[in-house]
Parts: sequence; C-alpha cells; structure tokens
Amino acid sequence: MTTAGTDEGADAVTRVVAADHPVARRLIDATIAVIDERGETAVRVQDVVAEAGVQVPVLYRHFGNREGLVQAAQLSRLFRDLDAEMAVVERAIRSSEGPDELRATFDRLMQRVMEPERRQLRWRRVSVLGSTWGRPELSAAVSVAMRGSMSRLADALREPCERGWLRDGFDPDAFSDWFAGAALSRFAAELHPGPVDEAFDRMWCDAVRYVLFG
Repeated sequence: MTTAGTDEGADAVTRVVAADHPVARRLIDATIAVIDERGETAVRVQDVVAEAGVQVPVLYRHFGNREGLVQAAQLSRLFRDLDAEMAVVERAIRSSEGPDELRATFDRLMQRVMEPERRQLRWRRVSVLGSTWGRPELSAAVSVAMRGSMSRLADALREPCERGWLRDGFDPDAFSDWFAGAALSRFAAELHPGPVDEAFDRMWCDAVRYVLFG
C-alpha cells in the first residue's frame, strides 16, 4: 500500500529524471551551480533564466515557479550523486568472484568513502536532506530516491549472501539502510577543524567489516 506522499515523491523523481528537455536541463543545471556555490537563498529567477538563455515564462512553464525549480534542482543534485555512486558500487560488488575478493572490494569502497575530496559530496547530500524541511513533496521524492539507491546496494549483495560469502544471518536490506547512514555519519566528524581522526576511520571500517563478514 502506498501513501499519497510516496506517490507524489515518485512523480517528482520521474519528472526530474525524465527532464531531458534541453531547456529544462539548462535551467536545472544553472540552479544547481548557484546552490553549490552560494546556497539556495541565492537562487534568483532572473539570473537563472539569463544563464540558461531563456525568458522567465519558459521557467514557469517547466517548473511552475521558483520553488518548483529549486525543488527540482535539489532533487537532481541528490539523484545524480546517488546514481553515479551506486553504479560504481554495483559494478565492484558484482565483479567480485569470491569471498576474499569481496572483502578486498569493500576495503576499496570504504577507502573511497574516506577520501578527503569526497567531503563536498557528503556536505551536498546533507544540504539536500536539510532542504526537505517543510516541503512534503520534496521530502517524499528524496525518500524515493534514497530508497532506490539502497535497494540497488541490497540487490547487488543478494547473490554473495546466497553463496555464503557473508556472515550467517546477513540481511542485505537492513545492511543497505545502515551503510547509507554510516557512510554519511562521517559528515559529523568533518565538522571539526583539521583532518578526520584516524581512529574514527578505523572504527567505521571495522564496523562495516564485522557487519558484512562477522
């Protein structure tokens, strides 16, 4: 059974993912550039349409108003990151040919998560999640996008689980939910000035290995 909010969120995801009209895409790209550089409050309709090379009525035709454009841009920011990330993760897991190789795969994936240059990606994801406050449709859409991403991870782990490469009782669905939150939690450690404590990274890696392999 689905809720109205979930249905609205699915519709919003579909609209953004299917926004292959070149004008709509230029408007979204221009808005994302502003949000990434100066924040959502800096988005001005006149600036966006000028950057996209269109008139204001064109923006309204595609997105209804500024709010519709901003929400579409926020969702697109998240979806692009998640889609690219999961493509890498799925490919790495599915190409693993045994339990030892799968362990090595996850060691590489965890090192990838901890790379300092990925800090901006985490901050962007947190900012998108924060932008859902007071926006039920965007909140539902982000939920759909996140759920789709976590389902892809769970699906990639089902075969290794069935082959006995993972610990007894391993639940791919529960793990995908937990892993998404655990990876994002590094954001909290990055709030402090200076490099992230190496002890935090060791603790996080040990936790992932234990949950996967025991």
